[in-house]
Amino acid sequence: MRQVTVSKLLDNLKHMAGLDTLLTQEQDAAVRSFNRFGRLAWERARWPDTIRLEPKLPDVQVRSIEVTVGGSGYTSAPTVTISGSATATATINADGQVNGVAVTGNGTGYLAEPTITFSGGGGTGAEAKATMMGILDFGSDIGEIMRVTEKDPYAHGSPTEVAYRVEYSASGYGRVVLVNRAGTAPVYVLYRTPFTDYVSSDTDFPYIFSEYVVTGAYSDYLTADGQLDKSMAIQQQAESILLAELDKLERQQGQNNFIQFTTYGSTIQTPY
Repeated sequence: MRQVTVSKLLDNLKHMAGLDTLLTQEQDAAVRSFNRFGRLAWERARWPDTIRLEPKLPDVQVRSIEVTVGGSGYTSAPTVTISGSATATATINADGQVNGVAVTGNGTGYLAEPTITFSGGGGTGAEAKATMMGILDFGSDIGEIMRVTEKDPYAHGSPTEVAYRVEYSASGYGRVVLVNRAGTAPVYVLYRTPFTDYVSSDTDFPYIFSEYVVTGAYSDYLTADGQLDKSMAIQQQAESILLAELDKLERQQGQNNFIQFTTYGSTIQTPY
């Protein structure tokens, strides 16, 4: 990725605004604007500089437990033991049968479905089966997930799509859940890297967004100065600059995105 220093962006903003220097508060506001418009541009499209396709190893965990045989004679909820590190709690009904198991800890590092046993509670015969899931934690490397496939889509014309959902993670970054998946084989993940806020001393701001963010910062400067009409006109200029970069991406480079639909039992792709 071609890069530019934040100090260069500040110089360009000074030239655009016709200023010799920026006050400390104005410089801080300008860097804030660079980050605001930079993030908007970063998340606007699948820029080659921001998108990654990499194999990832899912962490297989216990998603849920289904009671297959309720047993009989239980006077209190039995203790549930799951091989590995997952934990769960059982419930019983008025007929003395185990009627449910709630997973209280998903565990980690499973290679296959765990064995589940019941003990205590005064009864016998309860049986249960676990449903597994693969977990990919975003961490600080993944911003948004675009696609998950079984194989490398660059090496296979029609790679099998992997069903997934995005949900909360205790790490604070979010995670991808590969539903009903017990396999430990890697999957290929197409994702956007997260935008990182910059400070005035940084030297690695994305060059592709430099003119856009400087023009956007100038519109913020005009808004702060009460020149709202001029600010709106400059915002339109900023949008035109970004559209020119999108034109390179979509029309000149031909990097179109595709949707998939199934018709007459076959799956094909069509641009949108």
